[in-house]
Amino acid sequence: MLRTATVHSLILLAALFLTLLWVNNPLLADYSLQLTAALVIFMVLSHKIFKTSFILTESIISAISVVLIVSATGGFSSPFFFLNYFLLFELSLLLEQEITVSATLALMVFYLYSHQLGSNMNNLVILISFIFMTPLAYLTGNIYQRLKFQKKIEI
Repeated sequence: MLRTATVHSLILLAALFLTLLWVNNPLLADYSLQLTAALVIFMVLSHKIFKTSFILTESIISAISVVLIVSATGGFSSPFFFLNYFLLFELSLLLEQEITVSATLALMVFYLYSHQLGSNMNNLVILISFIFMTPLAYLTGNIYQRLKFQKKIEI
């Protein structure tokens, strides 16, 4: 279980690092929304064609999409910034709950290095709010995994 969580965390970190490179490149940053649309279309088509479970792929694509949308629409002042919190819950429910810790750190580093923090103190408070959302997402994922395990035992 811990091994798969580590592998999933490393894949998520690599995806967010590549997204950071995309966002920090001034030529590519203008096409962030188009990349998001292409990734979502790819995910839907591959799900329809192969008809198998793509939980890791869906999680990675949703993480990249959320980060690209938030970065393209204003960073910390984006009206879509709350999607980051939903992303933490999604990752804890779809994948292992340990992922929320690495995802929180990765998102914090992403927003620090994407030069969206600025000198506004409110942005720093928003960045620190990730730390307070992590235990809630972790506990929610933990409860969900326990309930899922109990259902398998009853069957």
